[in-house]
This record gives sequence, structure tokens and C-alpha cells, in this order.
Amino acid sequence: MNSFILKPPSNAEKKHGSIIEFLVVVVIIAVIMKLLLDIFFSQQEKVTNIAFVGMAQAFTSKVNVVHGQWLMDEQPNVIELKRANSIDKQWVKVNKSGWIDSNHTSLACQQIWQQVLEMPLQVVKSPVIAVELHNKSIKNGRLCRYSIANGQSFDYRSDTGKVKQVY
Repeated sequence: MNSFILKPPSNAEKKHGSIIEFLVVVVIIAVIMKLLLDIFFSQQEKVTNIAFVGMAQAFTSKVNVVHGQWLMDEQPNVIELKRANSIDKQWVKVNKSGWIDSNHTSLACQQIWQQVLEMPLQVVKSPVIAVELHNKSIKNGRLCRYSIANGQSFDYRSDTGKVKQVY
């Protein structure tokens, strides 16, 4: 009958085992962190997209509110909007058709955004790019495109007041 005698591991073997255990733990933590970061960034993009769609809807609503007020106020050049339960007022410039517009040539779309949403050109932490697209079919107004980095955008026509999602 063979008997096995177990000897206690030497200090060198203990150190070698400890280093391997440490490296395994580091690799496991790195993999978990990578998965969590991927989840975080995918959720952040979804939040930005949802917020941008919400801004497009808010933009549309405000444009329609201003146009409705223009019709009720006998078609002035500037609309006075009052906030509910507040003494604050907002003055919004409109064109001859009663749609929000700006007299400026170079920064008109940025100013339209400011008049409508009263906030910087930004959604969540992503900048919004505002550009005027030149379209020969638009005679008495402008076409503004508001977009974010992932390509999501919406257009606003100041001649008709139409806001259209672009994908």
C-alpha cells in the first residue's frame, strides 16, 4: 500500500498561487466593468434619442400655440405669451403667415430654437446643430434642420409651420 505524504506548499508556490488568483480576479473585474460600460453608454444614447424626440414634440406644440395666439390676436408681428400661474411673459417674433421666424440671416435657425424652446442648443449633454437648408420651393420663409450627432434630426419650415422628423 502506497501512502502519500503531503508536504506543505513552499513560500515560492504560495506566491505563485497568489499571483494567479490575483490575475484571475483582475480579469473578471475588467470583463464586468466592460459589460457595465457598454450597458451604460447604450442607455445614454437611448436617453438622448428619447429626449430629442421629446424636444421635437415640444417644438411642434410651441409653434402651434404661437400660431393659434397669432390668429386670436388679429395677426400681430410679435406674440405675447404668458406663462400659467406666473407674471413672466415671452415675446415671440412671427412672420406674415404667423409662424415663428427671425429677421437675421446668418443665425436665424439658432434664434428660432431659442424663441421656441428657450434653452441652449443642447439635448441631455449632446449639442444640437442648427442649420438653414436652402430650398427653392420655400418663397416666404426658411427651412431649419436641427440634428444631433447620431444623425437624428427634425426640420422646421417657417412658411408653413410644419415640423417633420427626419431619419
